[in-house]
Amino acid sequence: MEANKIKNILIQRIQAINDEAFLNALKVLTDAKVENDKYKLSPFEQEKIKKAREQHANGETFSQEEVQRDVDSWLKSA
Repeated sequence: MEANKIKNILIQRIQAINDEAFLNALKVLTDAKVENDKYKLSPFEQEKIKKAREQHANGETFSQEEVQRDVDSWLKSA
């Protein structure tokens, strides 16, 4: 059986359960799996984040307001 079909069956069954202790037990089981499946950054992504943090620390960034002002200015002069 494919994963999406199993997920849908489980969702329907869980929605029908009102036993709080049982639901907490399910949560513990799923928490363990979800925490192991966290997204892992590639070396490329890690380097990009490092560079972005350095640029921010050195004041080499612009606020959303500054960028919007520049765009508005360019559009008015076009």
